[in-house]
Amino acid sequence: MTPYYQDDACTIYHGDALDVLPTIPSGSIHAVITDPPYIIGAVSSGAMASKSGGWADMMNSAMWFTAWYREVSRMLRNDGVFWTFLNWRTMPVIMRSAIDAQLPITSMAVWDKLWIGPGGVQGLRPSYEMVALMAQPGFFVPDRGVPDVIPWKVGSYKPNDHPAEKPEGLVARLVEISSLADGATIVDPFLGSGTTARVAKDRGFRFIGIEAEERWCEVAALRLAQEVLAL
Repeated sequence: MTPYYQDDACTIYHGDALDVLPTIPSGSIHAVITDPPYIIGAVSSGAMASKSGGWADMMNSAMWFTAWYREVSRMLRNDGVFWTFLNWRTMPVIMRSAIDAQLPITSMAVWDKLWIGPGGVQGLRPSYEMVALMAQPGFFVPDRGVPDVIPWKVGSYKPNDHPAEKPEGLVARLVEISSLADGATIVDPFLGSGTTARVAKDRGFRFIGIEAEERWCEVAALRLAQEVLAL
């Protein structure tokens, strides 16, 4: 497959994750850090007003998640780590998919946004999301003082205009917790505007990103083409 963008350390593919992930060699990746779709609006049965649909919709979504989770498990090294963002609506899907893919969830981190978002009158206003940590047998967190609540302030501003954009500092914190070796390779199967790519490049890691929408491939490529930050 021809890359959309490539430099000495980073590669972006414009395509479907389930098409590109199988081309990555088994046992070659140190970390996967990604923010996949939260299946909001995936409704075909049950209460049509529900954002995540009925139970059947969730289990249908779980089959898709399981498929790429299995690819993640295959390509991770024995000491590899997988971080994936989610919210409370997708929790049942993530749990089912992790079990089916035999990728144990070893921690569920809460990202405290230090900011309160909009919410409907029948619920509480959201101020957090979650990040599931799935570890291969040889992975460990060296700093035993790291808690499972990660405060990182964010507001409504999205610097690259992606609707689900995550802060570079937050992704950098996940990389820091992972304590990756020099020259490690990070993969993001749902690249979006390229935050994980930028974080990886600024810290001297190799990177492979996959994105289905070409407009976000372009944004990510432009971010990677910028000078490396001196950290």
